[in-house]
Amino acid sequence: MALTKERKGEIALAVLKARAKQEGFRIYPGIKRELGNLTKETGIPVDELEEYIREFALELLNETFPLKQ
Repeated sequence: MALTKERKGEIALAVLKARAKQEGFRIYPGIKRELGNLTKETGIPVDELEEYIREFALELLNETFPLKQ
């Protein structure tokens, strides 16, 4: 059974989250440069990478420390 593009993305995100939870997720001054390099490697615009990382970090934070209502 061939995986759809959407399912591949779901799997990749789950693996990325698991790794980030195990190894930690750091935001540091050199990350902007790394994003620039990643843009060159992947062709993904830097503004999209920044938005993705922002959403990813917030999602991890909310899963780790859910808001109590």
